[in-house]
Amino acid sequence: MGHGVSLFFGPLTALRVVAAHAPSARMYALAPRAAFFALPVTEAVHDEIHAQLGTGDWLDNGPMLSTTDQALAQRASRGSALAYIETDYFGGVGRQNAVLWRDGALILQPAELASGTSRPVALWPINAVLRGLGVAAADGLDEFDSIGLGGWRSNGAIEAGAFPVVAGL
Repeated sequence: MGHGVSLFFGPLTALRVVAAHAPSARMYALAPRAAFFALPVTEAVHDEIHAQLGTGDWLDNGPMLSTTDQALAQRASRGSALAYIETDYFGGVGRQNAVLWRDGALILQPAELASGTSRPVALWPINAVLRGLGVAAADGLDEFDSIGLGGWRSNGAIEAGAFPVVAGL
């Protein structure tokens, strides 16, 4: 079984800045009464952002973000915070990436972790970024599972089954 997501995650105020540059972008709550929301970064969303703002340069390694994507996320985080989360696992083998911006500044730079490393779960990039965003781990869970992300295996699964944010909320 695999897990492959690519999404911006944070408060609606920050996600709306990103969505303003991508007409196909949609925001979702991963669980009822969620404090933070997900905006899946699909190929269409990427293409729309790049059509409006230019592509920029791609990172040599780490998350699939260009300098344009990073600049947009940095701008979207002003007065708020915004995370980028990416997983690519199949059968327990793969990697995860995460980045965090707050108040227009890069707080946790792009970090990658490949499977098979012995780093404690609390220090995995996604958990660290989620803590920086303000997510508290529930009893017996890490931050990743506390927000319900473990139950959403792909962007398509989020789009098909998560709770869409109604315009104007």
